[in-house]
Amino acid sequence: MPSIIDPETFYVDDLPTIWSPVQWELTDEQRVQAVEEQATASLLWTMDAPEAILRLLLGETAIQQLFSPPKDYNPGEQGDWDETLVTFGPLRAIKLESAQRTATCLELVYNFGEMGVWEFIIESERVTIQRI
Repeated sequence: MPSIIDPETFYVDDLPTIWSPVQWELTDEQRVQAVEEQATASLLWTMDAPEAILRLLLGETAIQQLFSPPKDYNPGEQGDWDETLVTFGPLRAIKLESAQRTATCLELVYNFGEMGVWEFIIESERVTIQRI
């Protein structure tokens, strides 16, 4: 069932994380796949950490090429939309519904549509993620 976090499927080891660009000739099909894989990684890197964590935990990292600005795009903060650039965005939208910050805690609520509403409580010694 989607929207259930399955702890048995997490791969964990103690090896350092590395990345190397493709260093050999590719077919056009392989080149498209490499660009999409790199776009997925880059898109996750640009997201707020809690959103990226939630997407990774739920396995919702699919992307799509964007030909026009997504809903809530803010040119004042994000710059003018340039249709000549190849741009990617998440396939499934997620909305930050609320953010409350205190001296000891950050509480975030994300609405992930049919994937549910999720709450992050981030404290100095603990992070809690739950579907509400």
